[in-house]
Amino acid sequence: MPKRTVQKEDTPRMKRIIFGKGASASRGPSQGEIEWRAYQIFLERGGTDGHAEEDWLQAEYELRREKGQA
Repeated sequence: MPKRTVQKEDTPRMKRIIFGKGASASRGPSQGEIEWRAYQIFLERGGTDGHAEEDWLQAEYELRREKGQA
């Protein structure tokens, strides 16, 4: 099992999981899935600019949690 580090972001609900060397890209959500969820978050927030990274991290966290990886 790859070594992983959990970093807390500005928002307490958000966590980013970074896998070490040897992690398989197929284990987590695809880039397309993350992009789509981040876009949905952007729209839910009213489409205001300036939160792209926060939306991305939130989407990644939610999708990993759904797949039991967070």
